Amino acid sequence: MFLRRNAQLLQQELSFEAELLEDNPELAQTIHALNMREIQSNQPGPQNVLCLEDSASKEQSVWSYFLPGLGGR
Repeated sequence: MFLRRNAQLLQQELSFEAELLEDNPELAQTIHALNMREIQSNQPGPQNVLCLEDSASKEQSVWSYFLPGLGGR
């Protein structure tokens, strides 16, 4: 039963993600670009892709790009 529920939740998440990316082509393009940079760098994670100084800056940079109206944390 646990696995069935997890599968249902994963399917809902994938459906939501597909809808979000379909409605936001710029977001889809940005995610694709980040994925390609990660593949080319052969190092997983946004830290290695974005090449920023510290992890707080990395996290802030990623979130402020997608949600610019939030300002700070």
